Amino acid sequence: MTPHPIDFNSVRTALRAMNRGSLLIIAERAIELLPATQLSALLGDFVQLAARPDEAGNAPASLLDEVRSFHEAAMDGEYYETVEINNRARQEQSHGTDAFISEFDRLLRMCVRADEVGMPRGLHDSFELLLGLLRHIDEGNDDVLFFADDSSSLDVGVSWQAALPVYFRCLAKTSSPEEFARTVDETIIDFVGYDRPRYMNAARDIASDAQRIALDALMT
Repeated sequence: MTPHPIDFNSVRTALRAMNRGSLLIIAERAIELLPATQLSALLGDFVQLAARPDEAGNAPASLLDEVRSFHEAAMDGEYYETVEINNRARQEQSHGTDAFISEFDRLLRMCVRADEVGMPRGLHDSFELLLGLLRHIDEGNDDVLFFADDSSSLDVGVSWQAALPVYFRCLAKTSSPEEFARTVDETIIDFVGYDRPRYMNAARDIASDAQRIALDALMT
């Protein structure tokens, strides 16, 4: 089937109406999708394109190393940046909040892609650190992000439909039936309790027979 041609005028109109945070996420995704030979055309007059650290003789950081560094930076308040609270600030977020959300999106997508090519060591721990940051925010702590209004992890905009099945698969490989069921249920309640049956079914599809029995016991 021939795909329909894209209406680029509509795309441009939509982009121009987006906030800075959404545009930052789109830019991050674009630089991952484009071949290196085209990055100069995209970014050359805005960003100095430096050589990758591994090309300078250093090994690239693992997924877990990157997540740990992000987690430590966030907990140390490196993304915490206040903005003056006024009507405009209630619609816009600080640069620090935008940067946190963009980096969280990038690392979570790395976790999902890592599962697609074979579950690497550290994937489960990477998920736990990222989810731990969201729980820290939802507990009412205001030392990681600044929001003009009372906000929660919902404002980070996580694609749970993509992320949770991968996380559940990690749990299924490393947890006893009872631990698997308990952790799945707690995670669903914490982040997607509004759609609990759907995500419970997603976990059941991944679970072993014993883990499925443990999940069913929680649903009754």
